[in-house]
Amino acid sequence: MPSDEAEMYNGLASYLWAAYEERGKDYQYFKRVVQENPGLALDVGCGTGRLLRGIRRMGYEIEGVDIAADQLAHCRRMAESEGVSVTLYHQPMQELDLPKRYNAIIIPCSSLICVMDRRQALETLRRMKAHLAPDGVLVFNLYLNEETPPGDHYPTDWVSWSKITLPDGKTLFVDRRVMQHDPIEQAVRDECRYRVVDGTSRELPVLQEEIRAGGYRWYTRNEALWMIELAGLTVDKITGDYTDEPLTPRHRALMMFHTR
Repeated sequence: MPSDEAEMYNGLASYLWAAYEERGKDYQYFKRVVQENPGLALDVGCGTGRLLRGIRRMGYEIEGVDIAADQLAHCRRMAESEGVSVTLYHQPMQELDLPKRYNAIIIPCSSLICVMDRRQALETLRRMKAHLAPDGVLVFNLYLNEETPPGDHYPTDWVSWSKITLPDGKTLFVDRRVMQHDPIEQAVRDECRYRVVDGTSRELPVLQEEIRAGGYRWYTRNEALWMIELAGLTVDKITGDYTDEPLTPRHRALMMFHTR
């Protein structure tokens, strides 16, 4: 069944991601990528601009593109409130077609894995290459190891995932369940349930509810290398966990690809 990547992030889901403002190691890492490759940069899958807005406040020229219109709306609103100007595009990354070329393209948060179709993932990398300026750099990360299967019965039970306070003072509760965990296809499909109540207790009447489906696919190191080469890119270096350390078995969470 085809996956609509925008489905995961529009509607009430966009409020969840707008509330997530942590800027840790990934922010420092991708900010350095932009700093070391002066000129225009592009944040692919920028969402509500968690990284983009911070980098713009530092004075760097960086634009954003995302498939979810509601996320981009939050990004514009938050940037305006922060006194930051942003240039944003509403496009799927696998169909990227912008009028500019970029000295640095970043795909943070392992967003490439949300493109479930492998051919479209390859097309995404080809599109990135086409949008690089001469001597430009593409930097993205992928999750190296998939999570332990949650069980042998699907869908799993709903599990509490997050809770945030909305701008109007109401509370948004988020639950998640896994619909499918397929180690052969290296894919996970899940659903998130968003419930709004007027107060702070789950027991209050639900004023609004949405269930949004999505999924992602994980890659091994060598699969990703093959895909990069097929896209016409070459690998400069592979590092682990938002560092300059060469990738090792102890880097379980993330792997970094630097391609030119």
